[in-house]
Amino acid sequence: MVLLKWPPLRLTEIVEVILFRKIVDLKKDVAVVDIGTNTVCAAVVRGQSSNSEDELGIGCNLRVLGVSYQLAKGIKRNSITDMDEFEETLIGTILAAGKEAKKPVKSVFVALPAWVLSSYVATASIDIRNLPVDSVHVKSLANFDTSKYVDNSCDVIQIFPISYSVDGIHEVMDPVGMVGDKLSAEFHIIAAQSAIVKNITYCLNQNNIDVVGFAPSTYASALSIALDNEVLSGVTIIDIGGATTSIACVYEGILLYLGAINIGSQNITNDIATALRTTKSNAERLKILYGVSIGQSIEEEPILVSRVDEYGDESMQTISKSYLDLIISSRLEEILDLAQNHILECGADKALYQRIIVTGGGSRLSGLSEFIKAKRYFSDMAVRLGKPICAAGSHDFVKTASFASAAGCAVYRLSELPHKMTACVDKSLWQRIITWFRRGV
Repeated sequence: MVLLKWPPLRLTEIVEVILFRKIVDLKKDVAVVDIGTNTVCAAVVRGQSSNSEDELGIGCNLRVLGVSYQLAKGIKRNSITDMDEFEETLIGTILAAGKEAKKPVKSVFVALPAWVLSSYVATASIDIRNLPVDSVHVKSLANFDTSKYVDNSCDVIQIFPISYSVDGIHEVMDPVGMVGDKLSAEFHIIAAQSAIVKNITYCLNQNNIDVVGFAPSTYASALSIALDNEVLSGVTIIDIGGATTSIACVYEGILLYLGAINIGSQNITNDIATALRTTKSNAERLKILYGVSIGQSIEEEPILVSRVDEYGDESMQTISKSYLDLIISSRLEEILDLAQNHILECGADKALYQRIIVTGGGSRLSGLSEFIKAKRYFSDMAVRLGKPICAAGSHDFVKTASFASAAGCAVYRLSELPHKMTACVDKSLWQRIITWFRRGV
């Protein structure tokens, strides 16, 4: 089993990683897979440099050579319930993406959904005996016993440094070079359910596909939908998935907070199906076709919907657009209310949620942006819908919010984050990055 557990890095190194996606020529191919409750998406992606100096910052750095997505089978109620069906979906999606790219897939980088993950905060300290802090000290600090913080049913997949302190001097951005007796740090640990990680790894290994690493899907989404200045100065991602709405606060490239609400766009579909006594496939079609138009003038044209009675007999019924809006908006309000309260209560600094990006398959609901404005959600914050700004390919799908996590996984992998996280910063390179960022953004 391959797990991503690397030493923490100085905050300046994280910024280098985030900007790395623009300043380095990344001409190589990687395969990624995003496992969700409703769909599984796989892609084979080639990195390419961008000379763009436009507002987006990262330009189009990903060329999608092959992509495939399927309804997730074998996953129910936030768990794998049928390994055969799950394997069929997972492997079939990966092979289809490889076939379109005309490249055999031998390894993949996996985005894990919020329902698999747990989040912990830990602290660690080492004695430095009045010596200047160096990279060896920083790496040594990361070798703390995570078992004291993480449930034994979980595997650590990632550790983010939140802040450092030297002899009681807190919120140190870069401790290297400082002299003191004790070096301390606070860490954000991301762990995943061991059973699910093992099953995913076993399933892929059985089909001669290696797992090169795991990443939180919501954090991956941030890397593909957020602008460079948003990633650096603070942004909150609200990812509306099928069964779960996940929330991530990112600052200076670090995942400071990760949370989830066990409700998503599939609940809207279920509400429509229940209220109209129709099939889920019809309900999903109505949701996508009509969306929500609350706060706008609604033309009361009749909508024909099939109705299935208690005996299984099907007939046609007529409903109004306003009635459909009422069904959708009731559940949508619940999702946004919970997300808004979650953000305000998570304890994150207010600067982190001055910018909010709503993404995920559920954000593709027509009229969502207008609904948020009309209902005055996140009224003191800048809110927008997010989709990948760094992906290009022959499929329109790669430019939708449903592809955000997979695209971010590719950025994550192409940037060689595990390698960069153990490397020391080239100070002259760092100064060039700072100069570029100030001029370009």
